[in-house]
Amino acid sequence: MKAVLGALLAELRGIFADRQVRLIILAALVIYALVYPFPYRAELLRDVPVVLVDLDRTTSSAELARRVDASEAVALAHDAQDMVQATRLVQERRAYGVLLIPEGFERALLRGRQSPVALYADASYFLMYQRVMQGAAVPLRQLGAEIEMGRLIASGTSADVALAQVSPAAQVEVPLFNPAAGYATYVLPAAFVLILQQSMMMGLALVATRRSTGSGHPVWRVLGRMGAWVAIYALLLPLYLIVLPALYGLPNLGNTGAVLMLGLPFVLATGLLAQCVAALFRRAEVVQVVLLALGLPFFFLSGFAWPVEAIPAHLNSVAQLVPSTPAIDGLVRMTQMGATPSQVAQAFWHLWGLVGAFGLLALWLEISGGHPRSPDTDAIE
Repeated sequence: MKAVLGALLAELRGIFADRQVRLIILAALVIYALVYPFPYRAELLRDVPVVLVDLDRTTSSAELARRVDASEAVALAHDAQDMVQATRLVQERRAYGVLLIPEGFERALLRGRQSPVALYADASYFLMYQRVMQGAAVPLRQLGAEIEMGRLIASGTSADVALAQVSPAAQVEVPLFNPAAGYATYVLPAAFVLILQQSMMMGLALVATRRSTGSGHPVWRVLGRMGAWVAIYALLLPLYLIVLPALYGLPNLGNTGAVLMLGLPFVLATGLLAQCVAALFRRAEVVQVVLLALGLPFFFLSGFAWPVEAIPAHLNSVAQLVPSTPAIDGLVRMTQMGATPSQVAQAFWHLWGLVGAFGLLALWLEISGGHPRSPDTDAIE
């Protein structure tokens, strides 16, 4: 027990006495907590500026423009005389789409013919593209349905039959597990887990490259270090997984105790993985570069930026070795879908399996002396 306590205290000293590690583990988390969620507070992207090019200048074209402008997704911020002027506004990033109403739009409608309306959207920014298309397509469909319904009624068809012919099925959209259908609700819970993992791996890997071998049995040394990580993240983990989501108004259907139960193996698996990375690359400067380079791949392999089903099988197998993958899956299921611990048991066991595998590897590296001090970092700052 004395050896475990000694290793625990030595790990805490290695973390808090090193200015660089303090900045990564503590200061960086505070900065991320304040800066990262800030752009997503509005949840939905609204009033994306679009250029109107109305070559018809009739009552029908004005009505269509009014409906498009009334949608929450887009705003007709500019009225251009032609496509040359509209293109210039998009290139200057003063608008992200163009609605082109052709000449003869109303005449074609009155004659019962189709009148194509062109919609151009900036696809280099996917969220902007999506909102522009949604904001203009819905009013276009509604106006077309109303015109067709009026034509059927004028020909003697009853209103009910005309409505059934124009719109045979009523569509009711219900956004499950994300009531506001907001981007923050979707991305922030997973991002918080990735931020914790990245900062923890970088900080603890740096500590590992700078520590001496230590005394006592390797098992007690590893257990002591694990205890130090749990002591630190007993405060940081609830802050990121419980307090911050509540402050930003994210839905939380999960039980606090169950979330912390999931967080325990996540912290241990991440810390043990950091020890293995430190033993593999040995030098502090190399460890930092490698972990910074792995941040983006971890983001995409986690399964929320791109569907797991669309990730190649060999890459998905690699992703299962990263603690954030099962942690994000289990956390999102509990907090946003209301799953019980038994329903996310696979994520729990997955994380504990990683703890066991990385723990055995870290122990073997400890026994074989796989944590030499970096030659250029002999002293802790």
